[in-house]
Amino acid sequence: MTRSLCKAVLLMICIGAVLIGCGAEKSRQDFDPAKLESFNGDRPPASGEALPDSAVREAAEESAAGYEVGETPERLPIEDIRSDVATVGLDEYMGIVENFLVILDASGSKFLPYNGQIKLKIAKDIARRFNDRVPARPLTGGLRRYGFEAGAFTEKTEIIYGMAPYNRSAYRSAIETIRWAGGKSPLALAIDEATNDLTGVAGDIAVVIISDGKIYQGDPLDSARRMKDTYGDRLCIYTALVGDLPFGKQLLYQIAKIGECGYMVTADQLVPDSAMDQWVDDIFNRRRGFGPTDWDVDVQVDRAGPCPDADGDGVCDDQDACPGTPRGARVDARGCWDIGRVQFVIDRYNVRPQYYPVIDEVIRVMKLNPGLRINVQGHTCTIASEKYNMKLSYNRAISVSDYMNKRGIPSERIAVEGFGFHRPTASNQTEEGRSLNRRAEFEPVR
Repeated sequence: MTRSLCKAVLLMICIGAVLIGCGAEKSRQDFDPAKLESFNGDRPPASGEALPDSAVREAAEESAAGYEVGETPERLPIEDIRSDVATVGLDEYMGIVENFLVILDASGSKFLPYNGQIKLKIAKDIARRFNDRVPARPLTGGLRRYGFEAGAFTEKTEIIYGMAPYNRSAYRSAIETIRWAGGKSPLALAIDEATNDLTGVAGDIAVVIISDGKIYQGDPLDSARRMKDTYGDRLCIYTALVGDLPFGKQLLYQIAKIGECGYMVTADQLVPDSAMDQWVDDIFNRRRGFGPTDWDVDVQVDRAGPCPDADGDGVCDDQDACPGTPRGARVDARGCWDIGRVQFVIDRYNVRPQYYPVIDEVIRVMKLNPGLRINVQGHTCTIASEKYNMKLSYNRAISVSDYMNKRGIPSERIAVEGFGFHRPTASNQTEEGRSLNRRAEFEPVR
Protein backbone atom coordinates (compact mmCIF):
# COMPACT_ATOMS: atom_id res chain seq x y z
CA MET A 1 0.00 0.00 0.00
CA THR A 2 2.86 2.29 0.84
CA ARG A 3 4.31 1.71 -2.62
CA SER A 4 0.95 2.62 -4.24
CA LEU A 5 0.75 5.81 -2.18
CA CYS A 6 4.24 6.87 -3.30
CA LYS A 7 3.32 6.30 -6.94
CA ALA A 8 0.20 8.47 -6.51
CA VAL A 9 2.20 11.32 -4.93
CA LEU A 10 4.80 11.13 -7.72
CA LEU A 11 2.07 11.27 -10.36
CA MET A 12 0.53 14.37 -8.73
CA ILE A 13 3.94 16.12 -8.66
CA CYS A 14 4.46 15.46 -12.38
CA ILE A 15 0.99 16.77 -13.27
CA GLY A 16 1.65 19.93 -11.20
CA ALA A 17 4.97 20.58 -12.96
CA VAL A 18 3.30 20.31 -16.35
CA LEU A 19 0.57 22.76 -15.33
CA ILE A 20 3.08 25.27 -13.96
CA GLY A 21 5.10 25.08 -17.18
CA CYS A 22 2.00 25.71 -19.24
CA GLY A 23 1.10 28.66 -17.04
CA ALA A 24 4.57 30.15 -17.44
CA GLU A 25 4.41 29.69 -21.19
CA LYS A 26 1.00 31.35 -21.25
CA SER A 27 2.47 34.30 -19.28
CA ARG A 28 5.25 34.67 -21.83
CA GLN A 29 2.80 34.52 -24.70
CA ASP A 30 0.64 37.25 -23.11
CA PHE A 31 3.59 39.68 -22.93
CA ASP A 32 3.28 42.29 -25.70
CA PRO A 33 6.60 43.98 -26.64
CA ALA A 34 4.63 46.70 -28.43
CA LYS A 35 3.68 48.04 -25.02
CA LEU A 36 7.32 48.77 -24.29
CA GLU A 37 8.01 50.23 -27.70
CA SER A 38 5.07 52.62 -27.40
CA PHE A 39 6.17 53.89 -23.99
CA ASN A 40 8.87 56.53 -23.64
CA GLY A 41 10.39 56.30 -20.18
CA ASP A 42 11.65 59.91 -20.35
CA ARG A 43 8.14 61.33 -20.14
CA PRO A 44 5.02 60.73 -18.08
CA PRO A 45 2.18 58.90 -19.81
CA ALA A 46 -0.35 61.02 -21.64
CA SER A 47 -3.78 61.31 -20.15
CA GLY A 48 -5.54 57.95 -20.51
CA GLU A 49 -2.40 56.15 -21.72
CA ALA A 50 -1.83 52.85 -19.95
CA LEU A 51 1.57 52.04 -18.55
CA PRO A 52 3.29 48.89 -19.90
CA ASP A 53 3.53 45.93 -17.57
CA SER A 54 7.29 46.53 -17.20
CA ALA A 55 6.72 50.05 -15.91
CA VAL A 56 4.11 48.76 -13.47
CA ARG A 57 6.53 46.16 -12.15
CA GLU A 58 9.34 48.75 -11.84
CA ALA A 59 7.05 51.12 -9.95
CA ALA A 60 6.20 48.35 -7.54
CA GLU A 61 9.85 47.37 -7.11
CA GLU A 62 10.87 50.96 -6.35
CA SER A 63 8.25 51.08 -3.60
CA ALA A 64 9.16 47.69 -2.09
CA ALA A 65 11.11 49.23 0.77
CA GLY A 66 7.85 50.44 2.27
CA TYR A 67 6.14 47.03 2.35
CA GLU A 68 5.67 44.93 5.44
CA VAL A 69 8.05 42.03 6.06
CA GLY A 70 7.16 39.14 3.81
CA GLU A 71 5.11 41.27 1.41
CA THR A 72 6.53 41.54 -2.10
CA PRO A 73 5.47 43.53 -5.19
CA GLU A 74 4.26 40.33 -6.87
CA ARG A 75 1.65 39.90 -4.13
CA LEU A 76 0.12 43.37 -4.62
CA PRO A 77 -2.95 43.80 -6.84
CA ILE A 78 -1.72 44.99 -10.26
CA GLU A 79 -4.81 47.16 -10.69
CA ASP A 80 -3.95 49.20 -7.56
CA ILE A 81 -0.37 49.83 -8.66
CA ARG A 82 -1.43 50.86 -12.16
CA SER A 83 -3.96 53.32 -10.76
CA ASP A 84 -1.47 54.96 -8.39
CA VAL A 85 1.30 55.38 -10.97
CA ALA A 86 -0.99 56.68 -13.69
CA THR A 87 -2.94 59.27 -11.75
CA VAL A 88 -1.26 60.54 -8.58
CA GLY A 89 0.37 63.93 -9.14
CA LEU A 90 0.35 63.65 -12.92
CA ASP A 91 -0.81 67.22 -13.58
CA GLU A 92 1.95 68.60 -11.35
CA TYR A 93 4.58 66.42 -13.03
CA MET A 94 3.57 67.65 -16.47
CA GLY A 95 4.53 71.20 -15.39
CA ILE A 96 8.05 70.26 -14.30
CA VAL A 97 10.80 72.25 -16.04
CA GLU A 98 12.90 70.31 -18.53
CA ASN A 99 15.30 73.06 -19.70
CA PHE A 100 17.14 75.82 -17.87
CA LEU A 101 19.53 78.61 -18.82
CA VAL A 102 21.46 80.78 -16.37
CA ILE A 103 22.62 84.25 -17.50
CA LEU A 104 25.48 85.40 -15.25
CA ASP A 105 26.59 89.03 -15.16
CA ALA A 106 30.41 89.28 -15.28
CA SER A 107 30.57 92.92 -16.38
CA GLY A 108 32.81 95.58 -14.84
CA SER A 109 30.46 96.52 -12.02
CA LYS A 110 30.82 92.98 -10.62
CA PHE A 111 34.34 93.90 -9.55
CA LEU A 112 32.88 96.41 -7.10
CA PRO A 113 32.39 95.35 -3.47
CA TYR A 114 29.14 94.55 -1.72
CA ASN A 115 28.94 93.45 1.92
CA GLY A 116 32.69 92.95 2.04
CA GLN A 117 32.89 90.74 -1.06
CA ILE A 118 33.43 91.35 -4.75
CA LYS A 119 30.07 91.11 -6.53
CA LEU A 120 31.41 88.57 -9.01
CA LYS A 121 32.23 86.18 -6.19
CA ILE A 122 28.70 86.57 -4.82
CA ALA A 123 27.22 85.94 -8.27
CA LYS A 124 29.39 82.85 -8.82
CA ASP A 125 28.54 81.52 -5.36
CA ILE A 126 24.85 81.75 -6.23
CA ALA A 127 25.51 79.86 -9.48
CA ARG A 128 27.58 77.22 -7.65
CA ARG A 129 24.97 76.63 -4.96
CA PHE A 130 22.23 76.58 -7.61
CA ASN A 131 24.18 73.94 -9.53
CA ASP A 132 24.60 71.80 -6.40
CA ARG A 133 20.80 71.65 -6.07
CA VAL A 134 19.72 71.06 -9.66
CA PRO A 135 17.43 68.00 -9.58
CA ALA A 136 18.95 64.67 -10.54
CA ARG A 137 16.75 64.01 -13.54
CA PRO A 138 17.26 64.35 -17.31
CA LEU A 139 17.57 68.07 -18.10
CA THR A 140 18.96 70.32 -20.80
CA GLY A 141 21.05 73.12 -19.34
CA GLY A 142 22.91 76.25 -20.41
CA LEU A 143 25.16 78.95 -18.94
CA ARG A 144 25.67 82.32 -20.64
CA ARG A 145 27.89 85.11 -19.34
CA TYR A 146 28.09 88.74 -20.35
CA GLY A 147 30.91 91.20 -19.79
CA PHE A 148 34.49 91.35 -21.05
CA GLU A 149 37.55 89.47 -19.78
CA ALA A 150 40.80 90.14 -21.59
CA GLY A 151 42.61 86.96 -22.47
CA ALA A 152 39.55 84.78 -21.90
CA PHE A 153 36.22 86.21 -23.09
CA THR A 154 36.48 88.89 -25.77
CA GLU A 155 32.82 88.85 -26.80
CA LYS A 156 30.22 90.97 -25.02
CA THR A 157 28.27 87.81 -24.24
CA GLU A 158 29.00 84.15 -24.78
CA ILE A 159 27.40 80.77 -24.12
CA ILE A 160 29.91 78.72 -22.12
CA TYR A 161 27.78 75.62 -21.44
CA GLY A 162 25.08 74.12 -23.61
CA MET A 163 22.47 74.06 -24.51
CA ALA A 164 23.32 70.44 -23.76
CA PRO A 165 22.34 67.50 -21.55
CA TYR A 166 22.98 68.67 -18.00
CA ASN A 167 26.02 67.30 -16.19
CA ARG A 168 26.65 68.69 -12.71
CA SER A 169 30.45 68.38 -12.81
CA ALA A 170 30.81 69.88 -16.30
CA TYR A 171 28.46 72.72 -15.39
CA ARG A 172 30.54 73.48 -12.28
CA SER A 173 33.68 73.63 -14.44
CA ALA A 174 31.94 76.07 -16.80
CA ILE A 175 31.13 78.38 -13.88
CA GLU A 176 34.79 78.40 -12.84
CA THR A 177 35.92 79.60 -16.28
CA ILE A 178 34.48 83.00 -15.33
CA ARG A 179 37.43 84.43 -13.41
CA TRP A 180 37.25 88.20 -13.78
CA ALA A 181 34.66 90.92 -14.10
CA GLY A 182 35.09 93.55 -16.78
CA GLY A 183 33.52 95.55 -19.57
CA LYS A 184 30.10 97.06 -20.01
CA SER A 185 26.78 95.48 -19.07
CA PRO A 186 24.89 94.43 -22.23
CA LEU A 187 22.07 92.62 -20.45
CA ALA A 188 19.65 93.26 -23.32
CA LEU A 189 22.04 91.61 -25.76
CA ALA A 190 22.54 88.65 -23.41
CA ILE A 191 18.79 88.07 -23.15
CA ASP A 192 18.37 88.28 -26.93
CA GLU A 193 21.18 85.77 -27.45
CA ALA A 194 19.67 83.52 -24.78
CA THR A 195 16.42 83.54 -26.75
CA ASN A 196 18.40 82.13 -29.67
CA ASP A 197 20.17 79.61 -27.39
CA LEU A 198 16.81 78.07 -26.51
CA THR A 199 15.76 77.51 -30.12
CA GLY A 200 14.76 73.90 -30.63
CA VAL A 201 14.46 72.81 -27.00
CA ALA A 202 11.30 70.91 -26.12
CA GLY A 203 9.32 71.32 -22.93
CA ASP A 204 9.12 73.97 -20.22
CA ILE A 205 11.95 76.46 -19.74
CA ALA A 206 13.39 78.35 -16.75
CA VAL A 207 15.70 81.32 -17.37
CA VAL A 208 17.69 82.53 -14.36
CA ILE A 209 19.42 85.93 -14.44
CA ILE A 210 22.07 86.71 -11.79
CA SER A 211 23.02 90.39 -11.97
CA ASP A 212 23.26 93.72 -10.16
CA GLY A 213 20.92 95.26 -12.74
CA LYS A 214 23.33 97.75 -14.29
CA ILE A 215 22.73 98.12 -18.02
CA TYR A 216 24.50 99.50 -21.05
CA GLN A 217 22.88 99.80 -24.47
CA GLY A 218 19.47 98.45 -25.37
CA ASP A 219 16.39 97.82 -23.28
CA PRO A 220 16.46 94.55 -21.28
CA LEU A 221 12.70 94.80 -20.77
CA ASP A 222 12.08 94.76 -24.52
CA SER A 223 14.46 91.80 -24.80
CA ALA A 224 12.60 89.95 -22.05
CA ARG A 225 9.29 90.62 -23.82
CA ARG A 226 10.70 89.21 -27.06
CA MET A 227 11.82 86.10 -25.19
CA LYS A 228 8.38 85.70 -23.60
CA ASP A 229 6.64 86.22 -26.94
CA THR A 230 8.85 83.51 -28.44
CA TYR A 231 8.28 80.83 -25.80
CA GLY A 232 4.97 81.86 -24.24
CA ASP A 233 3.65 79.82 -21.32
CA ARG A 234 6.60 77.43 -21.58
CA LEU A 235 8.89 80.14 -20.15
CA CYS A 236 9.38 81.42 -16.60
CA ILE A 237 12.04 84.02 -15.71
CA TYR A 238 13.71 84.20 -12.29
CA THR A 239 16.13 86.96 -11.31
CA ALA A 240 18.65 87.25 -8.46
CA LEU A 241 19.87 90.73 -7.50
CA VAL A 242 23.53 91.03 -6.46
CA GLY A 243 23.96 94.27 -4.52
CA ASP A 244 21.53 97.00 -3.60
CA LEU A 245 21.26 99.32 -6.59
CA PRO A 246 17.69 100.71 -6.56
CA PHE A 247 17.47 100.85 -10.35
CA GLY A 248 18.87 97.33 -10.60
CA LYS A 249 16.27 96.06 -8.15
CA GLN A 250 13.46 97.65 -10.13
CA LEU A 251 14.81 96.35 -13.42
CA LEU A 252 15.24 92.74 -12.32
CA TYR A 253 11.80 92.77 -10.70
CA GLN A 254 10.22 93.93 -13.96
CA ILE A 255 12.12 91.34 -16.03
CA ALA A 256 10.87 88.53 -13.79
CA LYS A 257 7.35 89.97 -13.94
CA ILE A 258 7.41 89.80 -17.75
CA GLY A 259 7.97 86.05 -17.44
CA GLU A 260 4.64 85.91 -15.52
CA CYS A 261 5.47 82.75 -13.54
CA GLY A 262 8.85 83.63 -11.99
CA TYR A 263 9.98 86.21 -9.44
CA MET A 264 12.95 88.20 -8.17
CA VAL A 265 15.05 87.47 -5.07
CA THR A 266 18.15 89.13 -3.66
CA ALA A 267 21.52 87.56 -2.96
CA ASP A 268 20.99 88.39 0.72
CA GLN A 269 17.73 86.39 0.76
CA LEU A 270 19.52 83.36 -0.69
CA VAL A 271 22.23 83.18 1.97
CA PRO A 272 20.45 80.55 4.14
CA ASP A 273 20.68 77.08 2.64
CA SER A 274 16.97 76.57 3.27
CA ALA A 275 16.18 79.63 1.13
CA MET A 276 18.42 78.43 -1.68
CA ASP A 277 16.74 75.01 -1.47
CA GLN A 278 13.33 76.65 -1.79
CA TRP A 279 14.40 78.89 -4.67
CA VAL A 280 15.80 76.02 -6.74
CA ASP A 281 12.75 73.89 -5.98
CA ASP A 282 10.52 76.75 -7.15
CA ILE A 283 12.50 77.13 -10.36
CA PHE A 284 12.36 73.48 -11.37
CA ASN A 285 8.86 72.75 -10.14
CA ARG A 286 7.14 76.06 -10.93
CA ARG A 287 6.27 76.97 -7.39
CA ARG A 288 6.37 80.33 -5.60
CA GLY A 289 7.93 79.58 -2.23
CA PHE A 290 9.14 83.13 -1.72
CA GLY A 291 5.99 84.69 -3.15
CA PRO A 292 5.81 87.94 -5.13
CA THR A 293 7.77 91.03 -4.09
CA ASP A 294 5.64 93.65 -2.36
CA TRP A 295 6.58 96.53 -4.62
CA ASP A 296 5.97 97.18 -8.28
CA VAL A 297 7.80 100.09 -9.89
CA ASP A 298 7.89 100.63 -13.62
CA VAL A 299 11.37 100.95 -15.07
CA GLN A 300 11.86 103.59 -17.70
CA VAL A 301 14.73 103.10 -20.13
CA ASP A 302 15.78 106.30 -21.83
CA ARG A 303 15.06 106.09 -25.53
CA ALA A 304 15.93 109.71 -26.24
CA GLY A 305 18.61 110.75 -28.70
CA PRO A 306 22.36 110.65 -27.97
CA CYS A 307 23.37 112.24 -24.66
CA PRO A 308 26.43 114.48 -24.17
CA ASP A 309 29.56 112.29 -24.08
CA ALA A 310 32.71 114.42 -24.19
CA ASP A 311 35.23 111.57 -24.09
CA GLY A 312 33.25 109.38 -26.51
CA ASP A 313 33.32 106.31 -24.29
CA GLY A 314 29.60 105.56 -24.64
CA VAL A 315 28.68 106.68 -21.11
CA CYS A 316 26.72 109.93 -20.76
CA ASP A 317 28.62 112.77 -19.12
CA ASP A 318 26.13 113.07 -16.26
CA GLN A 319 26.74 109.38 -15.40
CA ASP A 320 30.46 109.19 -16.23
CA ALA A 321 32.56 108.60 -13.11
CA CYS A 322 35.79 108.90 -15.10
CA PRO A 323 35.60 111.79 -17.58
CA GLY A 324 38.50 112.11 -19.98
CA THR A 325 38.91 108.38 -20.67
CA PRO A 326 41.75 107.78 -23.20
CA ARG A 327 40.57 107.48 -26.78
CA GLY A 328 39.73 103.91 -27.80
CA ALA A 329 39.74 102.50 -24.27
CA ARG A 330 37.08 100.00 -23.28
CA VAL A 331 35.17 101.25 -20.26
CA ASP A 332 33.01 99.71 -17.54
CA ALA A 333 29.46 100.72 -16.65
CA ARG A 334 30.77 103.73 -14.71
CA GLY A 335 32.67 105.06 -17.72
CA CYS A 336 36.09 104.15 -16.30
CA TRP A 337 38.83 102.49 -18.35
CA ASP A 338 38.39 98.78 -17.86
CA ILE A 339 42.05 97.85 -17.61
CA GLY A 340 42.75 94.20 -17.02
CA ARG A 341 45.33 92.87 -14.63
CA VAL A 342 48.16 90.35 -14.81
CA GLN A 343 48.14 87.47 -12.33
CA PHE A 344 51.26 85.63 -11.20
CA VAL A 345 52.08 82.22 -9.80
CA ILE A 346 53.24 82.22 -6.20
CA ASP A 347 56.88 83.31 -5.82
CA ARG A 348 57.22 84.07 -9.55
CA TYR A 349 57.41 87.26 -11.61
CA ASN A 350 57.44 85.97 -15.19
CA VAL A 351 54.44 87.01 -17.32
CA ARG A 352 52.45 83.99 -18.45
CA PRO A 353 51.22 83.86 -22.07
CA GLN A 354 47.52 83.96 -21.16
CA TYR A 355 48.05 87.53 -19.93
CA TYR A 356 49.73 88.84 -23.06
CA PRO A 357 46.33 90.02 -24.41
CA VAL A 358 45.79 92.09 -21.25
CA ILE A 359 49.06 93.97 -21.76
CA ASP A 360 48.52 94.17 -25.53
CA GLU A 361 45.23 95.98 -24.89
CA VAL A 362 47.03 98.60 -22.76
CA ILE A 363 49.66 98.97 -25.47
CA ARG A 364 46.95 99.48 -28.10
CA VAL A 365 45.37 102.33 -26.14
CA MET A 366 48.75 103.92 -25.43
CA LYS A 367 49.57 103.94 -29.13
CA LEU A 368 46.25 105.65 -29.84
CA ASN A 369 47.07 108.27 -27.17
CA PRO A 370 50.74 109.31 -27.57
CA GLY A 371 50.64 111.59 -24.52
CA LEU A 372 49.38 108.86 -22.17
CA ARG A 373 51.69 107.50 -19.46
CA ILE A 374 51.12 104.41 -17.33
CA ASN A 375 52.14 103.32 -13.85
CA VAL A 376 52.66 99.56 -13.60
CA GLN A 377 52.11 98.47 -10.00
CA GLY A 378 53.22 95.09 -8.65
CA HIS A 379 51.62 93.33 -5.68
CA THR A 380 52.01 90.11 -3.67
CA CYS A 381 50.21 88.02 -1.09
CA THR A 382 51.41 87.81 2.53
CA ILE A 383 53.46 84.63 2.23
CA ALA A 384 57.16 85.37 3.09
CA SER A 385 58.68 88.48 4.62
CA GLU A 386 57.85 92.10 3.87
CA LYS A 387 61.33 92.75 2.45
CA TYR A 388 61.12 89.74 0.13
CA ASN A 389 57.65 90.67 -1.09
CA MET A 390 58.62 94.28 -1.79
CA LYS A 391 61.34 93.05 -4.14
CA LEU A 392 59.04 90.42 -5.71
CA SER A 393 56.29 92.96 -6.37
CA TYR A 394 58.79 95.34 -8.01
CA ASN A 395 60.11 92.53 -10.24
CA ARG A 396 56.55 91.76 -11.33
CA ALA A 397 56.07 95.36 -12.41
CA ILE A 398 59.43 95.30 -14.23
CA SER A 399 58.44 92.13 -16.13
CA VAL A 400 55.29 93.81 -17.42
CA SER A 401 57.21 96.98 -18.30
CA ASP A 402 59.82 94.95 -20.24
CA TYR A 403 57.05 93.30 -22.27
CA MET A 404 55.67 96.74 -23.14
CA ASN A 405 59.11 98.08 -24.09
CA LYS A 406 59.66 95.23 -26.53
CA ARG A 407 56.36 96.06 -28.22
CA GLY A 408 57.02 99.68 -28.86
CA ILE A 409 56.22 101.62 -25.67
CA PRO A 410 59.32 103.57 -24.54
CA SER A 411 60.46 103.40 -20.91
CA GLU A 412 59.84 107.12 -20.35
CA ARG A 413 56.11 106.50 -20.73
CA ILE A 414 56.09 103.77 -18.06
CA ALA A 415 56.66 104.07 -14.33
CA VAL A 416 57.07 100.95 -12.18
CA GLU A 417 56.19 100.54 -8.53
CA GLY A 418 56.17 97.64 -6.06
CA PHE A 419 53.82 97.63 -3.09
CA GLY A 420 54.52 94.20 -1.63
CA PHE A 421 51.51 92.96 0.29
CA HIS A 422 50.40 96.40 1.49
CA ARG A 423 47.59 96.91 -1.06
CA PRO A 424 45.58 93.66 -1.19
CA THR A 425 42.56 93.42 -3.45
CA ALA A 426 41.17 90.43 -1.53
CA SER A 427 41.60 88.73 1.84
CA ASN A 428 44.93 87.03 2.48
CA GLN A 429 43.19 84.59 4.83
CA THR A 430 42.18 82.27 1.97
CA GLU A 431 44.09 80.76 -0.93
CA GLU A 432 41.61 82.26 -3.38
CA GLY A 433 42.26 85.72 -1.93
CA ARG A 434 46.03 85.26 -1.90
CA SER A 435 45.92 84.16 -5.54
CA LEU A 436 44.04 87.35 -6.48
CA ASN A 437 46.65 89.46 -4.69
CA ARG A 438 49.57 88.11 -6.77
CA ARG A 439 49.12 90.62 -9.53
CA ALA A 440 50.26 93.64 -11.51
CA GLU A 441 47.88 96.50 -12.28
CA PHE A 442 47.90 99.56 -14.52
CA GLU A 443 47.18 103.14 -13.47
CA PRO A 444 46.88 105.86 -16.13
CA VAL A 445 48.82 109.04 -15.38
CA ARG A 446 46.89 112.19 -16.24
